[in-house]
Amino acid sequence: MTRRSMLLLALLFSTGNVLAAGDRGTADEAKALGLKAAALIEAQGDKAFDVINDRTGPLVDRDLYITVIDRTGIMRASGFNKSLVGTNTWDAEDPDGMKFVQEFWKAVANDSKEGWLTYKFVDPVTKKIAKKRAYLRQVGDYVITCGTYIGS
Repeated sequence: MTRRSMLLLALLFSTGNVLAAGDRGTADEAKALGLKAAALIEAQGDKAFDVINDRTGPLVDRDLYITVIDRTGIMRASGFNKSLVGTNTWDAEDPDGMKFVQEFWKAVANDSKEGWLTYKFVDPVTKKIAKKRAYLRQVGDYVITCGTYIGS
């Protein structure tokens, strides 16, 4: 995926309800939401994707939402933009050239199967590129992400 296509993907991903600048999730809340999604996937498997894809459901909180990506980079669920489901994001790059989906998998390649990654992405509130710190959790062949925007 080229930088241009990544930016187009980011713009698609950033559509939706605009929040007030003070109405943001924290890193602890992102981790808690990510762990809830992980538990749901462990319990229900792929059936959990319907809950994750529901923009008004229990796994979306203000600017916090879940994405689920498989080992080949295919987005399997997106709590912010369901139209991205099925998109291959393996080569997606942030504006600095970081292939962040590949980095997601590296970050969870440890005994705890979890980690954090900071990269740049379109902030859904400001619609501008911002640093995003994402909590990552591997469940089977999926990596679950939920992140907050830094300095926005």
